[in-house]
Amino acid sequence: MYRFTGVRVYSLVMICLIKGHMGDAADPVPAITGGSVIINCVYNRENAKTSAKSFCKKLGSNCTTMTEVKNDLWIPEERFSMTDNTTLGLISVLIRNLTVNDSGTYRCKDGSEWFQEVKLNVEQEWCCGTSEEHTAYILGTAVIHCKYPEKYKDHLKQLYKVQNGSLVSIHIFGSSTTNERFSLSVKEQEHVLTVTIANVSRHDDGVYFCGIYSNLIYIPLFTEIHLHVSDASVQSDLYVIIMVNMCLILLLAGGLSLLLLKRKCKKTQGSVSSDQRSTRDDDEVASSAYYATIPDSGNTTLHPSVQKPIGLNTVYDTAHLPTNPSDSDFYTLAEQPQNMTCL
Repeated sequence: MYRFTGVRVYSLVMICLIKGHMGDAADPVPAITGGSVIINCVYNRENAKTSAKSFCKKLGSNCTTMTEVKNDLWIPEERFSMTDNTTLGLISVLIRNLTVNDSGTYRCKDGSEWFQEVKLNVEQEWCCGTSEEHTAYILGTAVIHCKYPEKYKDHLKQLYKVQNGSLVSIHIFGSSTTNERFSLSVKEQEHVLTVTIANVSRHDDGVYFCGIYSNLIYIPLFTEIHLHVSDASVQSDLYVIIMVNMCLILLLAGGLSLLLLKRKCKKTQGSVSSDQRSTRDDDEVASSAYYATIPDSGNTTLHPSVQKPIGLNTVYDTAHLPTNPSDSDFYTLAEQPQNMTCL
């Protein structure tokens, strides 16, 4: 069954308005290819028969049955579905995924008698009439864009949701709503209806329709949306895992680089220290060479007052370093040997 609010008083008012439009029932019902349409038929409950009700398409003198009364108006695998509200005396027919071939005259029947006739005119529209898949995350915001034909620019726009097999009007553009999480906005130049759902919850998962509030006998629907609600924590956990792994890789890379750098520095310092020690040792050997002249142990015939010059037979001996050496070199002149003759 199709219902606007579920409030019985409002439904009774709707029935009265539909009956008031019965004279216009012969007027064509507009629809677009790829879209859907809801057709409402009202019958007199007191005069209604107990025979099965049906919805048929007139072909010449025959009327081919398209659908019969079912438990749900929304049946995903079927294009034609129909429900009967015996309390209100209202038949609601849903036709989905319309094509140009669906144009024609239809009748709502009670047994073999028909009580309402509808002319359906399906026009080709490339802008709209689509079925879309959308994904939203819990506590996030879902934004849905529905493009509508220009001929509906002056009509009120509505959002419907499939609930318990029925299509329920959730919000009408420009009117107040009890659900503040839903909002509708229209871009008239682009002919786009934007639906925003804030603080998405699991209950928002389901099928939605963007449609027109035009005539109570028929409601054109131009976009079918399948909204899938996913747990945002899965995305968050995946993000955390990726970030932790990246941090561990960076830490390992940094530690390895630091270790290699320290080893390289140790090798460089060891080489420099070895060179410095070698140079220092050579300098110490060079600076520790002290010389002393060994005195001649032989006798000489020279005059004792005459200093004998140092000849080729002068012998040098390395003297011991003084206890407190100074920066200058020390030389000790050794006494000439006693038993030494002049040549």
